[in-house]
Amino acid sequence: MWKLVVVEDEPLILSLLERLLSKHPSIEIVATFTSSKEALEQIPRLQCDALLLDIEMPGMTGLELAQKLVIEGIDVPVIFSTAYPQYALEAFSVQALDYVLKPMTPSIVQKIDDRLKRYYGVKRRESIEHSTQLKVQMFGNPIVHVNNDVVVKWPTKVTEELFYYFLLNKDEVCNKWKIIDAIWPNLEEKRAVANLYNTIYRLRQVFSAMNVPLTIERVNEGYKFFGIDVLEVDWYIWRDWMKKFTISPQEMEQHEAVYIYSLYKGDLLETKGYLWSMPVQYQTQDEWHKLKLWLKENE
Repeated sequence: MWKLVVVEDEPLILSLLERLLSKHPSIEIVATFTSSKEALEQIPRLQCDALLLDIEMPGMTGLELAQKLVIEGIDVPVIFSTAYPQYALEAFSVQALDYVLKPMTPSIVQKIDDRLKRYYGVKRRESIEHSTQLKVQMFGNPIVHVNNDVVVKWPTKVTEELFYYFLLNKDEVCNKWKIIDAIWPNLEEKRAVANLYNTIYRLRQVFSAMNVPLTIERVNEGYKFFGIDVLEVDWYIWRDWMKKFTISPQEMEQHEAVYIYSLYKGDLLETKGYLWSMPVQYQTQDEWHKLKLWLKENE
């Protein structure tokens, strides 16, 4: 059930929107506002999955409201409603998931549901079965391939960095303040929070565009990565084998050790220089030296 907040300055149109949206079984209206100013004050206190904002509103437009909410650290997607298609490009300059043209219809409501499913990674079974696979090289010069072919092009360097941060912490709920300390340590708090939310938004958009069923879900004051079974990550393979090697090195076969050794194409995330990755990088260096010594002793 998607929890939506609707902001529309025309009471009659707002009433029609409420009735139309509420008929959809996957949508719940948690709050409505006819004033952008009131919405700006109240939305940060609400739990919701998306915002439906009218663009043309007096005093503060929907675009201006969205920009202010991003600065306030609101990390939910925005869907704009407008009677004028020329606003579309401007809408996508802020944290816009989509824009819909008035008047609202049942088919547009279904479109909103579909876009939210894609954004949050909710997939039908058949979609998952035919979804994109990602092959991730984290040793040496990190690179991500789509279906062993196309190289992923990241919209920003920090989007790529956040992706690798989540990969290194895949078993944990990543506290948002720890993420900020790691990636934006010298940025003013409010701006850093806005940067985090915008970067998570971009990362979700990358997954959606590639049809990758990866999701980043909010868990209390943090985020967790889900859907990693579609990833083939060299460091995950390395880590699993090294756990076995550490416990029972005598059970390691020569050909297995050679294979694992071949994964090490350089230090973990070597060419990126992420300071937050250094502890894991040092650990893998130590494991590599032990494996190298074992191979020499068992020639």
